[in-house]
Amino acid sequence: MKKNMPKERSTAQMPVIMMFFPICLALIFSTVWSGHAFGQSAKLVLNTSYSSPITSPDNSGFLDLLYKELFGRLNIPFEIQALPAERCLTNANEGIDDGDVCRIADLVKSYTNLVRTTEPVMQYQMVLFSRTAQFKVSGPESLKPYDVGIVTGWKIIERNTTLHRSRIMLDSAEQLFQMLDQGRVEVAVIERTVGMEMVKKLRIAGVHILSPPLLTGEWYLYLHKRHAALIPRIDSELRTMKKDGSYDRIRREVLGRYEQGQAPGIR
Repeated sequence: MKKNMPKERSTAQMPVIMMFFPICLALIFSTVWSGHAFGQSAKLVLNTSYSSPITSPDNSGFLDLLYKELFGRLNIPFEIQALPAERCLTNANEGIDDGDVCRIADLVKSYTNLVRTTEPVMQYQMVLFSRTAQFKVSGPESLKPYDVGIVTGWKIIERNTTLHRSRIMLDSAEQLFQMLDQGRVEVAVIERTVGMEMVKKLRIAGVHILSPPLLTGEWYLYLHKRHAALIPRIDSELRTMKKDGSYDRIRREVLGRYEQGQAPGIR
């Protein structure tokens, strides 16, 4: 009788197996990393230097609610953390955090590791708050005779307040309006709704908004470049939200009262 001989493995098959092994391994690690990055235990960390009504510690700000809806639709967990304005950008650019909730369009020139949406997340009006000054705003030159206060890291304001008698740069909107209330600055330059809310919060009386706005424009969501693949999805869903009415619904709920009337203390 013939003995059963052990089957021999063809050596010709080995190079093929070895060739596909690294590819399979890469796919496995890619899947695991992707699941970790946006799984239940990990979140996209977005920085904010803004106060209410743009973002708020109780998550009731406009961008808090907008991103809750937006990232919920995309099934991407996220959180918003508050940091000083300059540190928000630095941390995002260095990859310490994942992005910044909103900034002007051209920051990629200075922060080269960041990418932004092409669809704006909100519009802004940078206005002048004052208790004593009365004049029609006609560009940055209007500020020449005055002591001006701004928040450090608000790039569009930094660039447009170089003409002044003096300029004080503060770490927060609250500090800025405390300086205005104490008479240590004559003009505070900041986003309109943030300023209105701060006047209300600090119960500052006798403040008015000069017109027209110093600057108007649009803000965009920024992410670290490692998340560049998310940008087209975010842009697409933002456009969908603007078409289906959910964007305007959130805007009216949070920002409508600032469009309809002024805060207490503002003349």
